[in-house]
Amino acid sequence: MPTAARGATLILLGALLAQAPLTAAAYEPRDRTASAPPATAPTTAPTTAPTTAPAADPTAGRATVAPTTEPTARETSGPPAARSWSELAKQVAETSPDDLQLRSADTTTRASSVLRCFKLEEENYCLGLGFVDRVPDGAQLQELMAAPSVRADSETGAEQDIPTGALTPGAFVADRSSMPKSARVNVELDEMQAAWEGRDKARALRLLDADPAAPETTPSTATAAPTTTPMPTRSAPSQGTPTPVPAPVAPVKPPNSSYIMKGFQTSQEKGYWCGPATFQSIDWADDNQRDTQASWAKDLGTTTSGTAITAMVKQTNLKTDWDLAAGTYIVQSVGHWNAQKFFTVHQNHLGDGKPAPIIEHTQLLKRYFPYLAFNHSGHYQVGRGYDRAKGTIAIYEVFNERRFNSRGNVTNGPKNIPATALFNATLANSFKNIGL
Repeated sequence: MPTAARGATLILLGALLAQAPLTAAAYEPRDRTASAPPATAPTTAPTTAPTTAPAADPTAGRATVAPTTEPTARETSGPPAARSWSELAKQVAETSPDDLQLRSADTTTRASSVLRCFKLEEENYCLGLGFVDRVPDGAQLQELMAAPSVRADSETGAEQDIPTGALTPGAFVADRSSMPKSARVNVELDEMQAAWEGRDKARALRLLDADPAAPETTPSTATAAPTTTPMPTRSAPSQGTPTPVPAPVAPVKPPNSSYIMKGFQTSQEKGYWCGPATFQSIDWADDNQRDTQASWAKDLGTTTSGTAITAMVKQTNLKTDWDLAAGTYIVQSVGHWNAQKFFTVHQNHLGDGKPAPIIEHTQLLKRYFPYLAFNHSGHYQVGRGYDRAKGTIAIYEVFNERRFNSRGNVTNGPKNIPATALFNATLANSFKNIGL
């Protein structure tokens, strides 16, 4: 969450932004009135830091041994690794392009200027894209900016209907580029503050990767094998009464199924309000107060082009207490995950002692969501549960086709989606990320 500590840091940035009126006084993060956790991220993420390994791993059932060398995220080509928030804030301000640079740049150059990547200790974070295992190169950014396909591969007979309200990368870049530099830097610092506070969660997610040599299984048959808690080492006793050895702590394993937020489903009131409707459901379940979608559209900065996932994550940290249960919410790329890891992360986040919703960021295509009559655009849904035996993830679908098209189906409400389908729908979205 944003903290007052950042204000002091930003005093140092005045000289860097002489061409833009950004000062520590102008950039004051919003503080929630409720008691908030410390600005630094927890050493371990309470709900997403996994304690289990996929069942397909041939070492399942044996004690998990940490690798001698931890896998690290690929190096960025940008600034050096930031070891403090002040270093990171300085890098963000120094690398933010001038207005003239953005206006005169071509599409790919503009994208690389807006979607800049930074190294937060060991983790790579790209503005707009979230934490990434691999930093995108120029060709990948060019592909990212291309208009997404309106239908899935090999799909025929499905018409394209209205967009439902998640920004495309092109619209995200255009929106950031249209801001004056001072406003843009403020928004970037807001985003990077949450990333800095959530870097430990991102590291835990990265280290969850299964052994690449292990055979891959589908989520419908995957189970999680608990990490064996190592027995404490007994040292040689000195004279006198030996120190008692504590009993080992039982491993934490998510239940076979778990569902949260029962009764808090919503239906978007405008075609491009999937963001406000999704957030209405998430906030309503948090404080039992149903604020209007119009109020959330204003707070999220929703336009007719849609809502940014960075805004969804920011408001979850700012306006709800879900981050107290799950740790600071972050934008996390799943582009280099597999379906098994995607399902495991959902189980850990939704099935531990402090479950919290996941902001699903999909491409709403009939191929993945057969209850639809048409294909649609980028979309938000509420991830709210899972069933390991059935291999499904429970969501709240906030879009009702019939409301906007008389030929559409009644589609809103609770749904159970095969984990592989939800994962592929997430990959079909150009951003390939989620909020958790």
